[in-house]
Amino acid sequence: MQKLSSLKNSDFLKNIGKMMSGTGAAHLLGIAVYPVLTRIYTPEQIGVYATFVSFFMIYAAVSTLRYEYATLIPRTQHAANNVTFLSFTVLLTSALFLLLILLLFGPQLRELLNLQELGRLIYLLPVSVLTYCMFMILTFHYNRLKQYGSIATAKVTAASSIAGGQAGLGFGGFQSFGMVVGKVLGDVAGVLFLIWKRRKIEGSMRAGVSPKRMAAMAKRYKNFAYYNTPHALTTTTSSNFPVLLFNSFFSEAIAGFYAMAAKICYSPVQVVAHAAYQVFSQRVAEKYGNRDRIIPFIHSNLALLAGVGFFPFLILFFISPQLFPWLLGEGWEMTGKFVQILTPFIFLVFIATPMNFIPLMLNRQRKAFIIDLIYLLLRLAALSVGIWYQDVMLAIILYSAVGVSVNLYQLSWFYAIARKAERELFPV
Repeated sequence: MQKLSSLKNSDFLKNIGKMMSGTGAAHLLGIAVYPVLTRIYTPEQIGVYATFVSFFMIYAAVSTLRYEYATLIPRTQHAANNVTFLSFTVLLTSALFLLLILLLFGPQLRELLNLQELGRLIYLLPVSVLTYCMFMILTFHYNRLKQYGSIATAKVTAASSIAGGQAGLGFGGFQSFGMVVGKVLGDVAGVLFLIWKRRKIEGSMRAGVSPKRMAAMAKRYKNFAYYNTPHALTTTTSSNFPVLLFNSFFSEAIAGFYAMAAKICYSPVQVVAHAAYQVFSQRVAEKYGNRDRIIPFIHSNLALLAGVGFFPFLILFFISPQLFPWLLGEGWEMTGKFVQILTPFIFLVFIATPMNFIPLMLNRQRKAFIIDLIYLLLRLAALSVGIWYQDVMLAIILYSAVGVSVNLYQLSWFYAIARKAERELFPV
């Protein structure tokens, strides 16, 4: 309690507040628009959109080779600028490669992956990947500059544009593609805002940038490409596999129910935990670089996140089966049951998300990747059991149980490697 009390006036909590002030409003808008979207679009149409997003997220996870995550680490701003432009270069190459593959093999891929319902919307994948990843790269750049207010406003702009675009296109009679196009337009709006805002910040983002220095940064932070990128691929794949498998082995409606449940569960996580990740990563990297103690800082923030999240998730667990049929409308009862099953797992994700930066900072990407690869295999096994028995509830129960177990282990490992690093700095 004393530690929590001392955080009331801390810069860490204030910076999280800045991030959450806009991000929270954006997610509240997103939650508010769910009852509208579920009354415009059918579960099948939302399932098609969720399938598009799942493929998009899997490809986006590796499109920059995760170099943007190294933006916070260099001591000088010029070095960080080279990391930023290295990320842009890799992203553009990845987006052009995806476009080429779709132009050459688009119809065959739709048939192979059971994406016939997407039609020509599949050609929006490169645009969506490019704009979303540009937004993420600029977010890390702004994070280093401690421009938390601009990050929050950009997220509000993107989320508002997505919600408005999806609802507007749905009301306009474009239900077949309104969800997908609305998302792409929202991502574009967020990127344009950050580009416009950058002109008002002192110091050029291009200062000190050269191909030679970019190559040097690529070599220095090669572990992000070698280990963190496959790690991100396994993490994103395991998170999005349920939608893809449910779409293939059950129905588009089941995929839509699950996608809506996951989105509702992750909304509070994205509001607090992702904001905390941005602030936590900057602060803990700064402390470690200055050879300060990091364990007390980790203790305080774990206690803060657990305290903030416990009661909301507990309430959500008990009321979700009754809440979501009322909130989303007739025909969405299954979503409430899915939310109840996923709640314990999502609560642990909420606590663990900011701590995911610790292996990156301590250059422990290799083991983090191995853990996540095992995690992916266990989740696939859990889903496969449910598919084998043709029981979607069993599949989600096992999926959530695996998530709880692995996240508990990861939290203990994050703490152990952080304590070891601190002991090396401050030997007894």
